[in-house]
Amino acid sequence: MITPTTSTDPLVEALATRLRLIDLVAWQRIATWAEQSELSFEDLRLLLAFAFKVEDGPAPVSELAVLAGFPLEVAYPATNRLRGRGYLREERRQFSLSRQGLEIVAELDAAHRDGIQAYINQLDDDERERLQNTFVQAR
Repeated sequence: MITPTTSTDPLVEALATRLRLIDLVAWQRIATWAEQSELSFEDLRLLLAFAFKVEDGPAPVSELAVLAGFPLEVAYPATNRLRGRGYLREERRQFSLSRQGLEIVAELDAAHRDGIQAYINQLDDDERERLQNTFVQAR
């Protein structure tokens, strides 16, 4: 039996509980989208790394592998698959998202936001207001 780790900080526990629910709903949407887009888990992780790096410009596979959290021997085949599908462009052994890649990352972001919206939609009015007040005040 796995015993979950708990914090003595009530805020950490409250956020962990809420984020677990948000993640569950949001990642259901992302996983469904990835399956429909015929993306492997590695492809998805690499696209997330590219989405994070998009403002920084092209990057070598080694840097993207670190961001995606997997070894080079996994990153190279995923990079080649994404390039083969037209999502990446290569210049001097550096990779960046193509126009089609930017579009697929936008779809990924939309799937994530759709999941968050689905979570928000199931909240009652009081819970929604409490959550909104918490985040609006944090700005």
